[in-house]
Amino acid sequence: MEISKERIDKIDREGMWEKLCSFPQHWREAMDFTRDVEWEIDTSRIRSVCFAGMGGSSIGADLVRAYTVNSCPVPVSVIRDYEIPAWVNENTLYVSCSFSGNTEETLSTLEAARKRGAQLFAVTSGGRLLVEASREGFGYVKVPGGFPYRAALGYTFVPLFRLFQYLGYTPEGEEALEETARLLEKQMTLYSNPEENRALSLARDMLDTLPIIYAGSELTDPVAWRWRTQMEENAKTLSFGNRFPEMTHNEIVGWEQITHLTGRLSVLMLQDREDNPRVTQRMTIVRDLIEDQTVFVTRVGSLGNSRLARQFSLVQLGDWISVYRALLDEVDPTPIAKIDLLKNRLAEL
Repeated sequence: MEISKERIDKIDREGMWEKLCSFPQHWREAMDFTRDVEWEIDTSRIRSVCFAGMGGSSIGADLVRAYTVNSCPVPVSVIRDYEIPAWVNENTLYVSCSFSGNTEETLSTLEAARKRGAQLFAVTSGGRLLVEASREGFGYVKVPGGFPYRAALGYTFVPLFRLFQYLGYTPEGEEALEETARLLEKQMTLYSNPEENRALSLARDMLDTLPIIYAGSELTDPVAWRWRTQMEENAKTLSFGNRFPEMTHNEIVGWEQITHLTGRLSVLMLQDREDNPRVTQRMTIVRDLIEDQTVFVTRVGSLGNSRLARQFSLVQLGDWISVYRALLDEVDPTPIAKIDLLKNRLAEL
């Protein structure tokens, strides 16, 4: 199926295409509204950082955790649950991430963290979380709202970067934010050309297949998670994945008994120049071992100079692939009917 502007407008009735085009703009806006934030945080107390969030609200936390894994001096965790770990205490910086401000799991953990004496902070567009922050007097960054959480990553990630920058945990500074903004703008121009581009080409290659996304390092691990969840929410198709080298100690054996799936799987391996050389070698061997059972196996490398730009070059590519996959399947990327039904049924209980 050819992708034209007319066809995009017909299928993408709620405008996910335009939201992807706005990603670089959101990034720059977030750079501006976080530039002069007064971070009222007692850095001397911090012995650990705990992020809490769900779905599209939490991916920014995972990305900043992976981005700073080699520079952050304290352990960082991201929890997606109703409860918090036993180690959360008065020496924990607890960061609540809820785009709507009404995520029930995140609000539940906020109360538990407060009782433990944790130092609280929030990133939200409003809702109960903003009310709690204002009432209890803990710090927060208010971001623009009014659209799907998964399309707000520019708004929700940059405040977390700025927070870690203030704490001295980031390996790079302002120049990395600026380089990433320029790269996102350049890639958006390329990917939004529906005649032909890398995102569209990969979406065509994986059409009618179940995509499996493998990450090659800590940096790309949350990016692979993002690719999978974007495929699920935007393209309405299941996606699975794992990480090197772990998958070569177990999952590789699972490829032996899948005759019934031969020709129905596509594999994308996310690579970065900082990947361990042995991981790169493992990718080559795994490709040789499984390619006969797939429609295609390909490696997708990051672009850019800074660690931040390279991470987000892959994030943005995956977002566009998921929307092109939806358009090729003639599926509106925005609605998430089953999540809405789930929330309605929970509200009745």
